Formats: sequence, C-alpha cells, structure tokens
Amino acid sequence: MIARGILRGGLLGGVLSVAFSVLGVIPVCGYVALPLRAMAWALGGYVGGRIAVQGGARNGGVVAGLGAGIIAGILDGIASVPLAAVRYSLAGDTLTSLYLLPKGVAEIFAGIGVDIYTLDTMGAAVFFSVLMCGVTWIFAGILGAIAGGIAQALAE
Repeated sequence: MIARGILRGGLLGGVLSVAFSVLGVIPVCGYVALPLRAMAWALGGYVGGRIAVQGGARNGGVVAGLGAGIIAGILDGIASVPLAAVRYSLAGDTLTSLYLLPKGVAEIFAGIGVDIYTLDTMGAAVFFSVLMCGVTWIFAGILGAIAGGIAQALAE
C-alpha cells in the first residue's frame, strides 16, 4: 500500500504543482505560485501518507509522503524547464531581476570574470531552471515527508 500511496499522492501533487507553475508564468501571479506549489507538494505527501496508513502500513506515512513529495517535485521541476523559456519570452529580458541582485553578488560575478549581461539569454534562463529542478524535488520531498508524518500521526 505504500507504493500506491506514493504513486497517487505524487501524481496529485505533481499535477497541482504543474498547474501552479503554469500560473506562475503570468508576472502578477508569480508571487502567489510558489506558496501554492509548496502546498501542492505537501498535499501530495499528505495524501500519499494517508493512503499508506489506511492500507495497513502503520509506520509508512513518512516514507509514502517522502516518495510522493519527490515525485511531485520531479514533475514540477520537469515542467518548469520549458516554462522558463516561455517566461523569458514574455518578460523580454532578465536584466531587471539581475539589477536587483545585491552588489556583493554582482561583484562576485565580476570577480570570476562573468559579465552579468551575458546571463541575459534564454539559454541562461533554461540553465538556471534545470539547476532549480534539483532543489525543487529535494524541497518537495522534505515537505511531503512532513505532511506524510502528519497524516500518520492523525491516523493513530
């Protein structure tokens, strides 16, 4: 039953977080999208933990929640890569956000010989999105494990 909880919770959380990622392409809605995505990862972990515990795995809530969160994070991260290109095309450039970096960060880039203007390409936007994919599934797994633990605790 743990595998069923992982799969169902992960797919639920993944579909919701991908939908919220698509919503995040709209510039005004981008600020709301990340908390909604985090809630979708946690919901997937909770559902996965709940299904595992109801299926008879008394201590499987955390494991199922972790697995469901990782699946949801991987689906969200994979969907974010092509959305980065769309987001870049709609925004026109990323220089606005690069100018908002603290001076110390810009100096670090300059110190290693990277001109900040070279980061203003669609390729750089997709590259940073791929890097964030790894961070996404790790963070989603942590939230899913916490939510799966809550589901297990509520079932006892």
